Amino acid sequence: MPWPRPALAVLLLLGAAGCATAPERLPPVLGGVPADQVDALARRWEAEWREFRGLRAAVDLTVVRSGRAQRTAGALLVSPTHVRFEAITPLGFPAIVVTAAPDRLLVFSPTERRAWSARPTAEAMSRWLGVPLEPQTLIRILTGHVPAPPDGVPVRVTQDRGPHLVFEHAGATQRVWVTADGRPARFELANGQRVTATFDRTVDGRIASVSLEVPSQSVEAQLRYISGDSVALPPEAFEITVPPDVVIERVD
Repeated sequence: MPWPRPALAVLLLLGAAGCATAPERLPPVLGGVPADQVDALARRWEAEWREFRGLRAAVDLTVVRSGRAQRTAGALLVSPTHVRFEAITPLGFPAIVVTAAPDRLLVFSPTERRAWSARPTAEAMSRWLGVPLEPQTLIRILTGHVPAPPDGVPVRVTQDRGPHLVFEHAGATQRVWVTADGRPARFELANGQRVTATFDRTVDGRIASVSLEVPSQSVEAQLRYISGDSVALPPEAFEITVPPDVVIERVD
């Protein structure tokens, strides 16, 4: 069975929500990283991630594809292992519901009465959402965290494109630029395709928005947090109830 066209879940929804101008954002103020503080900084980021319990938020999503911007509102649920996004039509009804977990990516379109499932690989995430990131990486990025270097993987400071940290693991190169107070400001993953995430934060360091760029697919997306609660979410919060008459199509 052929794959649906890329970013189907988002683009179906955005077609109903209408067009908008591309969001304007200011880049965060970057700081330098002394070489003798690299390990401590990585440990701090990982400790902050371990404290993350979960997030329930109302969001505003803008996607720009080939220069054309489209926008919608949505509800976002995130746990350390699961993510659920429910896109809302202007009439307040769900247009698309997407869940990504360690074992399955599931997309349900109530308006079309169709559902699809796939293994949650970077390729599947790319085809459905336009972002070639596995769920565990996407979850960290959506909450303002970055993947940590595995034990024993050296991290170095480089000066090209401004001072930042870089390490290689499993055939991928990961780069992190930081703010003056040592928080992740921009993250880049290069693994065949390049994905760049830029974090905008409030004055107390909380995540305010995340901007993603995938140049190879001419895709830019900005997820802006309207409101949010830090809360541990039960596993059932990420389940999608698909009506019994809707066949879930497997598209691996």
